[in-house]
Amino acid sequence: MKTFDAVNLFIQSRQSKGLSTMTIKWYREILLKFAHNYRKLPGNPRQIEEFIGALQVGDERRHGYYRTLRAFYRWLKKIRKIKNNPLDIVEPPKRSVKIKSFLMPDQIDQLLSYPHIPVIKACLMFLVDTGCRISELLSVRLGNFTETPWGYLVKVKGKTGERLLPISPEVYKSIIPYIPLPFTPYRLRIKIVRAFKDAHIKGSSITLRHTFGTLWDGDEFALQRIMGHSSLTTTLLYRHLRTEFLSRQHNQYSPLKYVFAKTKVML
Repeated sequence: MKTFDAVNLFIQSRQSKGLSTMTIKWYREILLKFAHNYRKLPGNPRQIEEFIGALQVGDERRHGYYRTLRAFYRWLKKIRKIKNNPLDIVEPPKRSVKIKSFLMPDQIDQLLSYPHIPVIKACLMFLVDTGCRISELLSVRLGNFTETPWGYLVKVKGKTGERLLPISPEVYKSIIPYIPLPFTPYRLRIKIVRAFKDAHIKGSSITLRHTFGTLWDGDEFALQRIMGHSSLTTTLLYRHLRTEFLSRQHNQYSPLKYVFAKTKVML
């Protein structure tokens, strides 16, 4: 079977399933590169290992290629285009654990206290209040806002489809005059980076998303829904980054607490 034909069939099936435009673009970019390397659909695990190993990308993106190929081959086996899935034998590439950058509460205050132009300050407030991605913020229209007895909600469109998010009243009032936002994703990212520099803080729009996930001290399932993660495993990564959570656990379970307790008794 020709790889290009298989890729086109897969992309069409994902589109008919209603996957987001960003996900389709990701699949297409990776699988077309794979098809350029192998005109005939590879059935040998070694060929796939060579393709993944030759990629000049970082650990996280390399793992993304692996996940895409795994989804592609699982689909081919499901519709009986292949008998055996070579990805069943290929081990996932290793990826190093990286600490996601986030802001502490005093840094959030410093960022928002700077006299940014109103539309940029509204964007900063929206991103830190919802944990949204830039593309999700730009998807918002006036009709996406709803006022309920328990507060304001906004509908955004992301990688996992549409979802409703609660927003603070102050954020609603600040962002509503500028919807729809007059920016491209690239332009808004640049302006957010500029806002960080102006406030003398290192970061970008993704820093605000990581900040939301890291400082969240509520239910993990609620956080998963708010951030739009398809897997709870992704959400739980933020729990391990919470310095407040880590400090509380350390204070409670450090082996030295027994020594300190004994010393206090002796004193």
